[in-house]
Amino acid sequence: MRYHIQEGHFDLPDDGRIDRSMNVLAMPDGSGVTFIVSRDALRAQETLAAFVERQMNDLKRQVSQLQETSRNPIGVGPAMRSLAAIEIATRFKQNGQALHQRQAVFQLPDGRAVLILTASSPEPFGESELALWQRTLASFQPRG
Repeated sequence: MRYHIQEGHFDLPDDGRIDRSMNVLAMPDGSGVTFIVSRDALRAQETLAAFVERQMNDLKRQVSQLQETSRNPIGVGPAMRSLAAIEIATRFKQNGQALHQRQAVFQLPDGRAVLILTASSPEPFGESELALWQRTLASFQPRG
């Protein structure tokens, strides 16, 4: 399905996901990968890398046993070149449940707005989940 948000749209699997508010797209039974779209803004003179560092420090205070397993610069959009982004992979416990996440944090063309796409799962990401993640990132089109 083509999922539209104010900033653009993503191609996501059309396999029964429902919008549970605040741009949370999850399977009806809570299984599989949940997609979360959130928005924020850079502070004055803040770089995207500094924003990510600040957000990760906040997350460390909020969740138990946070482990950041990778942080890499990536591209988002057609041919993964349209927008510069930072991808973060983490795992942690929330309410006693293990969670595995992939996040892509990218600055929108307006220069200040930040969009964060998160894929979250109680299970580690396998090949099919990583392929879905890559397809979703490649499908992003900023609203023009």
